[in-house]
Amino acid sequence: MTVLLQPKHLISAVRSLQWRNSLEMHKILKENEDFCICYNPGEESPKKVNVEKMVGMLPLHLTAVLMTPKGDDKFQYLLSGIRLLHTLCDLTSRHPKLEQVLLDDVKLSGQMIDLVIVTIVALGGNRKEQCYTDRESLLDATLVASCLYLLHSFISPNSQDLVQVLLVHHKVDVFIDGAFGAVHNSVRSLNKKLLTRRDDLTKRVGAPSDGAISAHCQQAEAALQFLHSLCQHKLFRDRVAENKEICRTGGVLMLAQSILSLAIAPEFVGATGIIASISRMKAKVLSILQHLFEAESVSFLDVVASAGNLDLAKTIASEVLKLLRVGLSKASMGTPSSPYPMGFVLLNAMRLADVLTDDSNLRSVFTEDLSMILSAVFCLSHGDFLSMLCSSELSSREDDATLDYDLFTSAGWALSVFSSFVATPQFKLSFQNNLAMASYAHQRTSFVIKMIANLHCFVPDLCKDDDRNLFIKTFMSGLQKDPTTILLNILPGRSYTPVAERGNGVWRNLCSLLLHAQSLVPNSLTTEDLVLLRVFSDQLKKLLLAEPEENQVPVKDIQGTGGNLSAKEPRKKPLNLNNAEASDNSDVRIEGATTKQGVNEEMETVQRLNERDADANILETSGSDTSSNRGKSPVDQVKGGVSGDGKEDERAENYPGFENQRKKRKRSIMNEDQMGMIEKALAAEPDMQRNSGSIQSWADKLSKEGSEVITASQLKNWLNNRKAKLARANTTWQQKPFTDQAASSRNPKTVESPMRPDGLRQGKQVTLWDKDIGDEIGKGIVLSTDGEWYGLNLEARKLCVVDVMELKRADLWSTMTIPYGSDDVGRTFGEAKSRFGVMRVAWDANKLEY
Repeated sequence: MTVLLQPKHLISAVRSLQWRNSLEMHKILKENEDFCICYNPGEESPKKVNVEKMVGMLPLHLTAVLMTPKGDDKFQYLLSGIRLLHTLCDLTSRHPKLEQVLLDDVKLSGQMIDLVIVTIVALGGNRKEQCYTDRESLLDATLVASCLYLLHSFISPNSQDLVQVLLVHHKVDVFIDGAFGAVHNSVRSLNKKLLTRRDDLTKRVGAPSDGAISAHCQQAEAALQFLHSLCQHKLFRDRVAENKEICRTGGVLMLAQSILSLAIAPEFVGATGIIASISRMKAKVLSILQHLFEAESVSFLDVVASAGNLDLAKTIASEVLKLLRVGLSKASMGTPSSPYPMGFVLLNAMRLADVLTDDSNLRSVFTEDLSMILSAVFCLSHGDFLSMLCSSELSSREDDATLDYDLFTSAGWALSVFSSFVATPQFKLSFQNNLAMASYAHQRTSFVIKMIANLHCFVPDLCKDDDRNLFIKTFMSGLQKDPTTILLNILPGRSYTPVAERGNGVWRNLCSLLLHAQSLVPNSLTTEDLVLLRVFSDQLKKLLLAEPEENQVPVKDIQGTGGNLSAKEPRKKPLNLNNAEASDNSDVRIEGATTKQGVNEEMETVQRLNERDADANILETSGSDTSSNRGKSPVDQVKGGVSGDGKEDERAENYPGFENQRKKRKRSIMNEDQMGMIEKALAAEPDMQRNSGSIQSWADKLSKEGSEVITASQLKNWLNNRKAKLARANTTWQQKPFTDQAASSRNPKTVESPMRPDGLRQGKQVTLWDKDIGDEIGKGIVLSTDGEWYGLNLEARKLCVVDVMELKRADLWSTMTIPYGSDDVGRTFGEAKSRFGVMRVAWDANKLEY
């Protein structure tokens, strides 16, 4: 008979029906026209329940059970109810009545979302002060994952649709805080199980089995994977970054710290499935952090610092350094791939390090340790270095996978644990579209270069004075140490260059990296990063080649750099690794045009490749790649790198964990008119970023001129990014040319960039004129005087490419039309700046004054 749905009847129905899968329930409902189902078929008086009515009551009923203060088994019952709801949601495509109730009833959908949020908040609280058994902690972990994936069941399997629904919910911030806290609790209880020693197992009742730990790993990984899928979307990660409670309590960072510090007892070392699951979790949390630290709406690290949690962020940075040390050691060794996908741990650690080394809050944490790690990598023998960083075909690579989470199966297994231990469910691993080998290799190399560029770049007002030259000094110091004490001692001694030959070996490796890096532009590497790598190599060369004149002989330009890297090399003596005086006296900071060679002399590297002579072919590596590039000229190698890997780069762009490298990390939050306003204001108040009152005032003004509200924090970040970009792109034209008396005395003959008959050359400071109206336009620096530039033959048309640093009419800079404009380079000064990050234009040579 059909019964009235009182709480006691509903409880009995849930406990019974949650064991039926969707296929079984479909058959029963199909056979019963009244849409009822019997939930006690073995008893003398069978009772039926109307499924449609039960569904309408279930969300509020489960919420009420959760709010009950007592009840030892309420979490078991709650998991049973969520499991049943999932099964019923799975039936909506076959039964219109269920679809109408579960999916179309807005009120019921709201109740289900509230149920998930309330449950997640309860699981995210500090429940760990009580002594929970291993089975209860597994139940908690399963309940966290099941709650989160229930959202997919009744909203959408598409994370983008889910994000849109969650963001309009009035409790979205409560959900975010609770979700990160709940996953953190799952990881904490997992860590306790992983650290259990074999000696303790015999003394404890209910000690975790390998199967229970494996299941707990899968639950924690599934829950983290859910958060990771949400953070792939810009709007959601911006909301997380703006969540003050998350920043105040350090929720995200605490979760990251717990995952990155996961360790296992010796008896679990052979459990490859558990180890792989932990590794994939580390890869995913690194990706989450990278997304948050690059959030566009607010500087997550600035908010964390203001909340007093910067020390926690520094702890995360230390964990990232450990992963880099381990990952680069294994990459050097070329270890065979694991039978299980381990996730992109090294690549994601490098991506995060790229972000953090470019941030003033944490850059100093990385400088010393990362400099040492990089110096050890450059101490590798030439063959090992090439195979690691200058090849498109590696001996091994990382692979990632996504858990195909089955809520019904995993919840059922966790519930069955309370009666008896059964076999661990084998969750399926759905492999992603992994990066092609060449794309993975290029990504890894590009991040090494980006980290070098970030650490070598000195930005006034954002960096401390102690940071001047610190990277190259530490790098030089690292070259004098035993690399086996820096990287993991897993490589034979022969893998490193002998001490007596180390200076020459390091320089040889750097030359090969420079040559290979040219082929990575623009698909995997920006010209800006390549320029900074070349500047670093210039400075390092001068420190290594500080030898008496009689011990040096001219060598050919093995890098194909057009002459500006031609150097003198010792005939017999090794390169100098102890040149402390030169290191102290060398001003290697990259501010404006203060580098010894001048950053602007390097900016046309890629455009001039076709004009290189054949001297680069003397490189003993037969090119920058040990396999696919062998025997090719440098120009052919670059062409192959740019065009031949196009499909691989397309795959890299489509892969969710890897954004297109050609895109800037941060988009502009302002339109051209707003940028024109703030640029004019900066002309009168260049240190605006130090005046909080002025920043707030201008944020309010700018918000009225665009479609988006600009906060004071956003504007401050934009100003800091602008200052850093200007310094990195060498756009402070007023600074005096760099001179180095010590370097001049050692190398009296310097090679200057080519000068045209009209006297123009790279780095020349010029005034731009419009002779038709007889008026000065502005001032700038010559970037290029020869070759092709976006279809313009500079020499034939007597043009120069100029980086404009100052416009006389700053109030009109964004709308002023430029000569030789196009869709590629822009048609106004404002469009040119948006294309290149600096007002880069082609100008008639006869309209330049110098």
